[in-house]
Parts: sequence; C-alpha cells; structure tokens
Amino acid sequence: MPHFCSKFLLMLAALVAASIALGQSSAPLQTPANGSSASTAPSPARVVVVANSRDPDSEPIARYYMQKRGIPEKNLILLDTPVEQDITWGVFVDKIFNPLRYRLVKDGWLQAYTTDSKDGEGRLRDVFYGNKIDFLVVCYGIPIRILNDAARLKPTPLTIEHKELDTNQAAVDSELSLLAASDTPTAGFVANPLFNKPNPDTYARTSVVKVARLDGPGINAVKGMIDSALAGEAQGLEGRAYIDMGGPHEEGENWLKSASTSLHKLGFDLSEDHASSLFSWHTRFDAPAFYFGWYAGQPSGPIADPLFHFPPGAIAIHIHSFSGDSIRKADARWVGPLIVRGVAATVGNVFEPYLSFTHHIDLFMDALAAGKTTGEASYYSVPELSWMEIFVGDPLYRPFAVNLPEEIDRHVKAPTTYSVYAVIRQMNLLQAQSKLTEALAFGQSQFDQHPDLALAFSLAQLNHLLNQDEQARQRLAWAATVTSPPREDLGLLGEMAHWAVDQDARRTALDLYAHVLAAPAAHPDLVKTLLPEAISLAKDSGADDLRILWQKQSDILNPPHPAP
Repeated sequence: MPHFCSKFLLMLAALVAASIALGQSSAPLQTPANGSSASTAPSPARVVVVANSRDPDSEPIARYYMQKRGIPEKNLILLDTPVEQDITWGVFVDKIFNPLRYRLVKDGWLQAYTTDSKDGEGRLRDVFYGNKIDFLVVCYGIPIRILNDAARLKPTPLTIEHKELDTNQAAVDSELSLLAASDTPTAGFVANPLFNKPNPDTYARTSVVKVARLDGPGINAVKGMIDSALAGEAQGLEGRAYIDMGGPHEEGENWLKSASTSLHKLGFDLSEDHASSLFSWHTRFDAPAFYFGWYAGQPSGPIADPLFHFPPGAIAIHIHSFSGDSIRKADARWVGPLIVRGVAATVGNVFEPYLSFTHHIDLFMDALAAGKTTGEASYYSVPELSWMEIFVGDPLYRPFAVNLPEEIDRHVKAPTTYSVYAVIRQMNLLQAQSKLTEALAFGQSQFDQHPDLALAFSLAQLNHLLNQDEQARQRLAWAATVTSPPREDLGLLGEMAHWAVDQDARRTALDLYAHVLAAPAAHPDLVKTLLPEAISLAKDSGADDLRILWQKQSDILNPPHPAP
C-alpha cells in the first residue's frame, strides 16, 4: 500500500501550503450562471503541441488533436528523444528541456533575454519576461518519468530538514512547467504560484508553462480520450457522480466531501461510498460522469469490467501514490485503465507524492464548476511543480461549456443515451428549492415522452417523499418489465430492488431481482452479489419457486467444496 502522509507530513504540507498562499487572493471562484467562459479563456491558437519523432504513433496523435481543435500547424514541435517511459536527468535536459526551451524562445512563445550560459544542471539559462503559451501538450511517445539521480542532488533547506523530500525524481510534465523559470532546484519541489489562486497576477501567469499530456495505452485509446472530451464539451457533461470515500486520512476525506457538496449544488445525482472498499457490484454505477475516489491500487468492481465504459466527457480521478506510473498499460494502476474505459480527463502521480502534494480534488472540482477548462483546473488544484503529478487529457476541455437548459432542450428534441440525466439534474435542483411537486411534474412530462430506468427511480423517490407510495411502487413495477436492460443499468435495477425492500414492496423487489438475475448481460460478480439477498427475500416472502431457482443458480456459481 502507498505511504501517502503521516501526521508529520500533513503538518508539513499545511505549512508549505500556507507559505504558498501568502500574498495570493483567497476570493472564491465564481460559478458562471450559464456556464460561459471568461474572455481570457485558453485558445487553440496558443496551444503548443510536442511529439516525439522517434515514435511512429506520437506525431499522428499530435496531428489528430490539432485537427480536432483547430490548432495551427506552426504550433507543432517534433523532438528527437528516447521513446522509453523512464529517462535520466541527463537525457531529460539534453533531449527534452533544452531543445524545447530553445525552440519556444526562438518561435516567440517564451520571451526572454538569452545567454550562452547554463545552470548547474546543464539547463539553458535565460531571463524570461513573457509567456504566450496557454498550454503545452506533450503527446504519447514523450517520456513520462525522470529517475532519481543521487549524484545530482543539491539539497535545499526544505529537503535537509525533511529527508522524505530529498529526491530529484519527478514527472517530466511537472519539470516542463518550469520552462519559463531559471535556476530552479531539482531536489524537492517548487511552489506553484497558480495554486488556489482565482485571479493570478502577471508573474504567476507568465512564470508557469501549463502542461497537459495526451497519452495512454495505445493510439486508439488516446484518440478516444480526445473524442470523449470533444463530445462532452459539445453536448454537455451528462450522467451521475460517484464519490469513493473511506480512506485513512482526514484531509483526503475532506477533499471528497467538498467535491460532493459542489456536485450537489450543480444538481448531479450522486452516490457516496463510505466503506474502505471501492464501489462494488452491490450498488448502481450507471453513467459516471464524475468519479472521485482514493486509496486503492487499481480498479475493482464495475470499473474493472472490460465492457464498462464511461459516458462522453467523463472526469475520473483516483488518488493513489502511483496512480500514473504505468499510464501506457490498460490493466495497471488507475490512469491507463480509466483512459481505455473512455474518460476525457484524469490526473495521476508517477512516484510517491505524499497526499497533500497531489491534486486537491475539491479545488479541481471548484475550478470546473466555475467554468474553467480541465487544464486550468489542474494547475489551480496542484500546490507544487517539479514534483510527481501529471494531468492527462485535452486541457481545453470545458465540461460546462453547455448549460443545463440547453442540455434539456436537446434531450426533448433528440434524446441520447445519457441525456436523460440532464432531466434528473434539473429535478434535483428543483427539489433542493423545496419544489417537489414541480420537480415531479417536470420529470413525469419527460418520462411520458422518453421512459427511462434512471428517471423512473428518481420519480419513485419523489413519489415517496410526497407520500405517494402506491405511485412509487408502480414505477418500480414498470422497471421490472423493461426488456433487455443494458449491462450498465443492471446495478441500478439491483439498487431499486434494495429500495423496494425498504419500502416494504417485497413482490416488486422479487420481480426486480428476477429481472437482473435472468439478464444475459449481467456480470457474474453482480449475480453472485445479489443472489444471497434475493434468496433470503424469497424465503422470507414464501416465494419457494424463486428461492429454489436462485439456490440452484447460486450452487452452479459457487459449487460446494467436496468433503476431505
């Protein structure tokens, strides 16, 4: 298991965070009423894309992204650098940092007084006074990690006092954030002047090169990530939110609680798991537009299912010490598996960062809710540079570019797989204003036009709040008749069965269990999870035919061990 933070390191982090915040604005980010962006929004014309001429897939990915976003041809830089994920400091400086800094200054992206000198690490030493780059996007094929080089270590006061930070291993991307700064230390980290700063001053804006990475388990997965972001931005981010709590440190729990509050305010239907394990097959996991969680080494449950896929534009982050150390593998850690399952944006750590020095999920969510792009949210939420973090995804992706009324209008005219969740979101917002009857009427009007399982469950819960329990049972009974429910909705049907039991609608619950357990698309782990509770309910309800049927099904899935 990862070390993350001892109490000592948490205290250290608080001190560092406080020092970072000195002199910075603490005013909250403002959420645009209609999801529109500020006039200073990042522009494709100010995005520089970097690919590796040695990797046959690197330039095609770069050009695919540039074509999709309308980035000018002149903004492409090809480097001749090793294709390996891990490189030494010498290779990083000679093959990536110096050639890139030289090209950015030469082409006018970075404005600097150039010199012929180099610093102690061999990096070109220039004096910078301007930065025209909105984002530097490095593509598949550019190395990811710089290995520790003890011979190069030059301890700083921070690393002398705290040996945990006495390392120069780092993410390539985080070091490239310092392309517009000179003579920065390589041991430990450098404070990020953009961290938690809603209105950064000129120094903060020009001294940091914001870096994003288009990378993952192969060219098709990376192109899929780009397409996911574009689709989410064009149609609006539709779906539910899932928060996986139950980690060992209060700080991380508080981040997730704050993110949950932000999502509630935006109207997203939300599920929280407070157990130490991850979301399992026991509960619903349909349409996860947002997934935030922490402290497991790799996915399990529905996310681990090879057939599972996130909705277009989905944003998923799992905090783990090494979540991003194998991003080109589809079955290792978190970043790679999330990408192959369709997320548009995520973050990760390539080495042990310690908890307080990872992306702060609450701030990441705050920035998105305020209308920022995912790339802006990344730099708003990470407290330091020259460290272990990476952002993976299209940094221009703005999840709330389309406002909720526009999403609902599109659903009314031409519903898609996930557009019904915009209806549920509006119902939740009305319910938060104590307008239950209005929310019910609105949801019912949409259900009459386009019946849907998730909407039926939301309506049933509203019926219950309005003491309309018979109508609620009718909603659940309808759900049990839906033919060929898709695989991702079977967990939802299971949760509806649990809820039916709580409402003492046992016959309806049995019908729902039967519907899921007989579904050809049901994952075996879901069936194994539901069978014991279904058998128990059948026994308590005197439904011997179902009890016998399900017991036989259970015996086939879980054959008894022969006696010794």
